[in-house]
Amino acid sequence: MSRASVLLLALLIINTLLGSLCLAVAHGERDAPGLRRWGWGLLLYSAGILITLPEALPFDLRKVVGNALIAFAPILSTAGLLARTGVRLDRRWIGAAYALSVLPILYNHLGGHYLALVDFLAPAPIANVLFVYAAVVLLRRPPPAADGAARFLAAILLFSVLVWSLRMAAIWTSVGDSNDRDRADLVIALFAIAQIIIAVAATLGLLWVEVRGVEDALRRQALADALTGIPNRRATLERFLAETRRAERERRSFALVVFDVDHFKRINDAHGHLQGDAALCHVAQVLDRGRGSNDAVGRVGGEEFVVLLDGVSGADAVPAADRLRAAVAATPPAAQELPALTVSGGVAVYPQDGRDWDQLFATADRRLYAAKHGGRNRVEGPPLAA
Repeated sequence: MSRASVLLLALLIINTLLGSLCLAVAHGERDAPGLRRWGWGLLLYSAGILITLPEALPFDLRKVVGNALIAFAPILSTAGLLARTGVRLDRRWIGAAYALSVLPILYNHLGGHYLALVDFLAPAPIANVLFVYAAVVLLRRPPPAADGAARFLAAILLFSVLVWSLRMAAIWTSVGDSNDRDRADLVIALFAIAQIIIAVAATLGLLWVEVRGVEDALRRQALADALTGIPNRRATLERFLAETRRAERERRSFALVVFDVDHFKRINDAHGHLQGDAALCHVAQVLDRGRGSNDAVGRVGGEEFVVLLDGVSGADAVPAADRLRAAVAATPPAAQELPALTVSGGVAVYPQDGRDWDQLFATADRRLYAAKHGGRNRVEGPPLAA
């Protein structure tokens, strides 16, 4: 067995193990299509190599089928690489590119004039084009929370393109039109080693992307209110701390507003808890739509919502909060069973009403209950300066 055959066998084994690992990790995970496609791409590439090796099979059959599988493998692999970017391959262009890769192989074996160089070179261009495209997408549109992993993966893909291009040039120089495959033995062996390194590195890069994606999803899930989808109490506290640091650094103010749904117990008693949940979701959506681009809305418990109004002074805080209150009152719920909903609010301003969460929340909560006692569907804020 030649050096090239031994190292191709090693490449086959490594790709099979990596592909099986990817499929095992992705098994049962509906949100890991990237790993599944990448894994199938590696296994398909291994199958292509395996078919080309045994001399017991008819020469033309194993070369046509094997190289056709090798040419198709990067399509699956690229689909896996792009899975978390939101970009999809155009099937028409991919079909045309694949046909352009396979037709020379078919003609080479069925056209009556065989040239070994065609078998070596025909599957490579489609892989190079797809990997360059995937690298550009990963750099320009990296998956959420995975910038570093995407850059690493893009670098591996571009290195792979360089290796394949050098391989094509070296085989062209070694074989030419001689059909002497043994002349390319050393070239194939050396580049098989490079491909093993690339396969391992790219798989690790993709796993890195997937890990970052899972971590980001878990973090978002941990910080989102399960009912309304807006930030929960923990996320609101984190945002509050970030706002206090920025306000201290820039010597500016911001407002904390506590809103409470008016007569919420009546809604639950009269319409049931499902409709009560619908009422909370409705208020959350209206507040979230009505906030400023730098403001934050969160549900901190029961029927209570907190809005952080960025950069407002004491004089501007109450009118800004009142606009949100009016938006809730003016927006009818989608559920026809629900009555018109209103909220009452209390406003506290940083730093004059306090410098930490407990102080500001307590002040805003006290003013909220003053608004409730004052007739509901209103906002109470700090007293106006004389």
